[in-house]
Amino acid sequence: MIKSTSHSTKHPRPKGIKTEIRNYKKRMRLISTVTTLIIVFSFTVLISYYLSSLFTGSDSLTNKNSNHSSSNPLKAALIDALYTTHPNDNFTKSINETLREAGFKVDIFQGTEVTVNFLKKLPNGYKLIILRMHSALSTNNQLYLFTAEPYSTGKYTQEQYFQLVKEAYATEDSQHVFAVNWGFIKRCMTGKFNGTLVIAMGCDGALDPWIAKEFLNQGATGYIAWTGPVSLTHSDKAVLFLIQALYIEKLPLEQAVKKTNSQIGEDPNCGTVLDFYVP
Repeated sequence: MIKSTSHSTKHPRPKGIKTEIRNYKKRMRLISTVTTLIIVFSFTVLISYYLSSLFTGSDSLTNKNSNHSSSNPLKAALIDALYTTHPNDNFTKSINETLREAGFKVDIFQGTEVTVNFLKKLPNGYKLIILRMHSALSTNNQLYLFTAEPYSTGKYTQEQYFQLVKEAYATEDSQHVFAVNWGFIKRCMTGKFNGTLVIAMGCDGALDPWIAKEFLNQGATGYIAWTGPVSLTHSDKAVLFLIQALYIEKLPLEQAVKKTNSQIGEDPNCGTVLDFYVP
């Protein structure tokens, strides 16, 4: 008898398949964890870089603004309408040097530069304006500041009609020039004196309260002028001393004016002194 051997159709399950599956899952979890850590780390680095750049930029902007601020010092203007007829280069040089030492940038306008149109177009932003100009009271006791522009009946007709400017002369032999009053300052020089100390070097500057009031109305921190007639020599000397007291010694305005009157004294011919108005 021949016996036959039968084979089962069910294949045996490979050994170790569960282990491989577990290892595969472990590897995937590990890869996922590492990938997540890399993403988090990269994101953290990018955020840190951005913040660092932001603050560095802010510092740069601050430094830039600081540099910009330091490149724009305080500004002063010397308006010298008398330079052509009564120059004083020592006065101009001393004023310039003293104010520069005090941190000012000084703009100097001299002689024929000082016209009615120049005053209209005077730049804003000066913290000190020195008016080295003749001045006098009119018949109605309004103070007029003399420009260096020769007078002409056909010029500035509207301003002449409203008596904002008029013909003026220092002596009978002097050239007739245009002069401006407080109304001109109010209507034609609006916004020029915000935060400004104004020093008027001519005669009678403290005798017209309207012009002082108008400077202050426009934001001036103070107005300094003479109580009557004054010689140009004495005015030059006193104002140089006053500028030193104000900006080098840094005395308050009232003390600086009092010290100037005490040390320089009154005008030897007219007995006048400096006076001041403040808001």
